[in-house]
Amino acid sequence: MAETIHCTDRSARLLILRLRRQHLVHIQEWTRSEVRGIPVAVYRYGIGIDAIKPLPTSVSDRVRKWRRKESLDDKAFRQARDRGRKVKIRRDPLVAAFFGEVK
Repeated sequence: MAETIHCTDRSARLLILRLRRQHLVHIQEWTRSEVRGIPVAVYRYGIGIDAIKPLPTSVSDRVRKWRRKESLDDKAFRQARDRGRKVKIRRDPLVAAFFGEVK
C-alpha cells in the first residue's frame, strides 16, 4: 500500500490505524505472505466486521508439510545423515590394548 500512495511504510501504517479508529476500513481477509508465509491483513474501505486472524501453524505441522513435499532421494539422504549422527565411534580394541584407553 505504501508504494501505491507514495509514502513510507510507517506513514501507511499510521494512516491505516487512523482509518481503523474512525471505523472507515476493516480487515476483509488474511492472506499468507509470499516471503515468510506469515498472515497479512487485507483491508477494505467501508463498514464491516474484521476477519478472524488464522492461528499460527505449529512446528510439527510445518515439518509434516515439508516432509510431504520432500522427494524420495532427499528423504533417503536425510535419513542417512540422521543415522550417521547417531553412530558412536568406537575405538579399535587392538589400538586400545597398545596405547591404553582414553577418557
